[in-house]
Amino acid sequence: MKLNYHKQNFFKNTYCVFKAVDLELLTDKRPNFTSKSGSKYFYTDEGVYRISSHWGRAATCRWRLQTDDSTARNGAKAGFANWTSFYKDNDVEKLYFIQKSEFTHKYEYFHRNEPSYTTAYILRTAAETRKVLQQLKTITTETKWAKYIPHDDLEDLRNYLINGLITTNKKLPELRRSYND
Repeated sequence: MKLNYHKQNFFKNTYCVFKAVDLELLTDKRPNFTSKSGSKYFYTDEGVYRISSHWGRAATCRWRLQTDDSTARNGAKAGFANWTSFYKDNDVEKLYFIQKSEFTHKYEYFHRNEPSYTTAYILRTAAETRKVLQQLKTITTETKWAKYIPHDDLEDLRNYLINGLITTNKKLPELRRSYND
C-alpha cells in the first residue's frame, strides 16, 4: 500500500528524488518552514520546493537532487518534488535497486516504487545497497582490481561484474571467479 505524503508527513522516513529548479523561482516567496540546519521548504498543492546546501541524508530521509552545478548559488540548491514522488524509507526492508541514472550516467540507488523498477533488478536494504554502490564505483573508476582477473577486454569484464551486481544476488568475489567460466 502506497502512503499518501503531504506537508505534515513527507519529512518522516522518506526517500525522494527532487528535480532541480532555478533559485529565482523562490526569491520573493516566504518559506512555509525553515529547518534547524537552514533548509527552506515551500509547500504547494502538488508538492514541495526545498532550498538547501545539503542533500542525500537529511535527518531520517534519503533525498537526492537531480541537478547540474548551474542551479547552485553559494552552495544552496533548489529542488521540487511532487507529493507522489515520496516513498517510505527504512533500514530493514529491501526497498532499493541500483541502475545507471539517465541524468548523471552514474550508478545510483532508486526506490522499488519508482516507475523505472523492474524485477530484473535485485532489491536490497539501504546498507546492502551502499556496499554494492561502493563496489560499482571502484569497478567503474579504477583498474588495479582487474589485474587479478584474467581478461582480454576490460570493458567486457566491467560490464559483466556490474550486470551481475545489479541483477543477481551474487557477491563480487563469486562474480570474479565465474567471469571466465
